[in-house]
Amino acid sequence: MIDCYATDKTILEQKVTEIINKNKDYISKLEEGDTGKIIDSREQIFVRFYVTGKTIAIDEVQEQVYVV
Repeated sequence: MIDCYATDKTILEQKVTEIINKNKDYISKLEEGDTGKIIDSREQIFVRFYVTGKTIAIDEVQEQVYVV
């Protein structure tokens, strides 16, 4: 895997955390083993994750995503 970030890695981690916190209602509706996807058009970030018990495992984060 190549580490290539449009923004600083620490800032990106903070933004992903904020995106997840803003979408707790959506995440709480998912069941264990489900795959969740969130696109934040303001931050232009896509997050894919898996629900594992009471936690989530982030699988993919993409920057500079545009919703058309």
